[in-house]
Amino acid sequence: MKMAKKSFWAVLALLSCPCHLAVILPLLAGTSVGAYLIRHQSLAIGLFTVLFFCSLMMMIGKRKPMRTGETESGGLGKTGNGHGACCVPFQTNHEDE
Repeated sequence: MKMAKKSFWAVLALLSCPCHLAVILPLLAGTSVGAYLIRHQSLAIGLFTVLFFCSLMMMIGKRKPMRTGETESGGLGKTGNGHGACCVPFQTNHEDE
């Protein structure tokens, strides 16, 4: 599901890139949308730019950093150090060396 959302935002970013307007406008020629975009090119460029940057941020947006002691599932682990609730922390035995 997460990959499908990222793919959707990637396709939207590709289609709404302002540099692609030179290709998109001739393809829409003869339609009411194309006529509106050609008549109001500065508005179209502005809206497509905002849409492009928003879709880029949604596609490559970073998750907010986790707080100390928080696991990937959102809760605190048994150990309280963020290693996960079901995992036993890896311990090394330095006495053998």
